[in-house]
Amino acid sequence: MREHIDTNIDQRISVEALAKLANLSVCYFVRAFKQSVGTTPHDYLIRQRVERTMRLLSDTDMPLSEIALATGFADQSHCARRFRQHVGMSPRGYRWCREG
Repeated sequence: MREHIDTNIDQRISVEALAKLANLSVCYFVRAFKQSVGTTPHDYLIRQRVERTMRLLSDTDMPLSEIALATGFADQSHCARRFRQHVGMSPRGYRWCREG
């Protein structure tokens, strides 16, 4: 399941679709995923998107608007908000620190 998320990170991924892939009910899937991975599917997905954002900020000159879409966030604002929650700084600040 994690491979599916990682492969399709740039697309909309619903918990319902993941549960269907696993042939489980949504409730059972969420419980099983959390027990196996240690976090909910949604939190895992957001964490993976933030980590991919960090790599793209470090390794490319792509604008944040393009990075946001490439990592599956709805828009730049959503990306920046989640990034700040998980990393503790803005994407721009992160990129600046990595360059400096």
